[in-house]
This record gives sequence, C-alpha cells and structure tokens, in this order.
Amino acid sequence: MEAHPYFTQKELRRTLDKYGIKLMSWYPLGHGDQSLINEPVFAELGRKYGKTPAQVILRWHTQMGFVVIPGSKNVAHIKDNLDILDFKLTDEDMAEIAKLDKGERYYHRTDEQLAGFAAWKPEFEKR
Repeated sequence: MEAHPYFTQKELRRTLDKYGIKLMSWYPLGHGDQSLINEPVFAELGRKYGKTPAQVILRWHTQMGFVVIPGSKNVAHIKDNLDILDFKLTDEDMAEIAKLDKGERYYHRTDEQLAGFAAWKPEFEKR
C-alpha cells in the first residue's frame, strides 16, 4: 500500500495489526517528491545522525514496522538505501515526523484502472 510520512495509513494499520500483518510501503520516498524529501525535519535529523534525508525517511519506515523496498536504478542510491541500520530515531524524532501526516496520496487510481485490476488474470504457465 502507499505509505510515507505524508500518508501513514493509520486506519489500515489498525486493521492489519489485528492480524499480525505488516504493511509494505509503496512510494516510501513520496515517489521522489522533493517537498517530502526536503522537509526541514529530515534535514535536521540527517545532520543529527550523519545521514541523508532519504535515509532518515527509510529508517522511519522500518521503525514504523513497515516493509520498505525503495526502488532505484542508481547504484549509489541503492547503497545509501541499505545504510539505515546503524542508527535509531528517538521517540521524539518519530513524534516530529508524525506531524507531517497530511493524509496525502501520490497515487490516484481511476475507476477504469480499478476495473482493469479486478479483471486481470495471471497466466502462470504458457505453452
């Protein structure tokens, strides 16, 4: 599901938690939205921990309990994305980031797309 600091999926997480299911974050970095990545809190925390704002955001995802698989074709970004396990955000840091939740999505599907998704049938074996 789409999840990032602007859209934390509070209601969905409550339901998933009842069943021990973890949310897998799509658009974890806001689909590259510079307004998210450049939020002052991420720059501040990046300086505090010696990390980039993107690394702080990815660390936030892991501490939220989300499964996060950021996409990149840039080798340096891929390496940076993995370098998030040597620090931990404090409860205060997490509370500051929580203030960013606007309930704002990046992906907006149309009814036509939804019908297409519902009608899709995978072909497991082709001969």
